[in-house]
Amino acid sequence: MIAQQQPAAPPGRLRLLLAAQAPLAAVAGQQAAQWLTGSEQARLAGMHNPARRVEFIACRWALRHLLAAGSDIPASDWRLDAPEGRAPHLNAEHHGAQAAAATHLSLTHSGAWLACAAAPYPVGIDLEVKDLAHRGRRDVLALAAMACTPGETAQLQALDEGAERQRHFLQIWSLKEAYFKCTGTGVDFSVIRRIECMPAAQAGQGQVLAHARSWHGATADGHGVLLSVCRLPGADDSLTSASPTQTDAGIAWQGEDAWHLAGLPNWQASECREG
Repeated sequence: MIAQQQPAAPPGRLRLLLAAQAPLAAVAGQQAAQWLTGSEQARLAGMHNPARRVEFIACRWALRHLLAAGSDIPASDWRLDAPEGRAPHLNAEHHGAQAAAATHLSLTHSGAWLACAAAPYPVGIDLEVKDLAHRGRRDVLALAAMACTPGETAQLQALDEGAERQRHFLQIWSLKEAYFKCTGTGVDFSVIRRIECMPAAQAGQGQVLAHARSWHGATADGHGVLLSVCRLPGADDSLTSASPTQTDAGIAWQGEDAWHLAGLPNWQASECREG
């Protein structure tokens, strides 16, 4: 365990990392006991699925790698608390209360990949990696009935059934997932169908709840990839300068877009509360 206090400076801007889980876990796993904090070790001890343990170690090391970028504190010396059901955060006793309060972290994983974000303001990140060519029994319109506004559902209905419709639904879902991570509430199905995702250049109705940016691409084996990051209005960062750094991820990006998430006219912000 690290005994010496190491005050940290909050990240000056949004930073993003996308990585394959297995290589990160291989690098960090053998010495994980030396850099995981007590709360993280307790979480890890409760995990009996080997794949879940690899995922946990990879995600925690990725966050440290991201925090260490541009810092004089090595990755192994960052201490993170691991509250159950909440995003990890800096240990205030070790790094200082000011740094802990001003450093916001978010994690996501999908399949064999993970992504994480660090910012000086609340941030949410979501990664979706799916085989869009495999139809299976995935009923996109049934999912849309639980997660989409009437306008978003109409957009999906206008698309041909198949990969294009699935990709558009995943885009909407990823943006909303990132939003709820940003607010810290977790996905709230009581309000999710009153939050509409629209391109930033498109004027729309409703209260702007958040600004977002997304990237879409594909893995080497052709799986579709959607990565979304979200911040609340008022943060001093337009997101335009952010781009994900890759570590052994092998993702070929095909485009990126700016978005707004807006509450429809009957939106009540007070309904979206801490769960």
